[in-house]
Amino acid sequence: MDTLTEYRLDKSLGHLASRFSRIVLRRFTAVLQQNGMTITSEQYSLLVQLWDCNGLPQGALAEKTAKDKTTMARLAAGLEERGLIARLPSPSDARERLLYLTDRGKELMDQATALARGILEEAQQGIDAKELEICRDVLRRACRNLQ
Repeated sequence: MDTLTEYRLDKSLGHLASRFSRIVLRRFTAVLQQNGMTITSEQYSLLVQLWDCNGLPQGALAEKTAKDKTTMARLAAGLEERGLIARLPSPSDARERLLYLTDRGKELMDQATALARGILEEAQQGIDAKELEICRDVLRRACRNLQ
């Protein structure tokens, strides 16, 4: 069998990346619940983008998190309802909403991010820094190739 027709899950970058993501997200969701945090890993992915760059337009946030606009609006509405974010009209376009972390959202992110770091440290045990950077670089390039 030639390399173009041979397909093995243990060699598939997509399968391995997806499997790793599911395992990390499952663990993260469980750890969040164990620590009394009432957000999901999906909500965390939105919040972490705002933590990194507060005041993003809702549409840009949907693109950054690979969510459709309807899903992003639903996630944002739920987080706003709980006081973790504020959605304010853009000064340049009243139809556009800019999303901001509230003080309560920032506090939650400090706690949730500490938990996330612990999980990633566990996942990266025994893998040296150079190998991790190569892995990150390969995944970033593969993502760019498909966008």
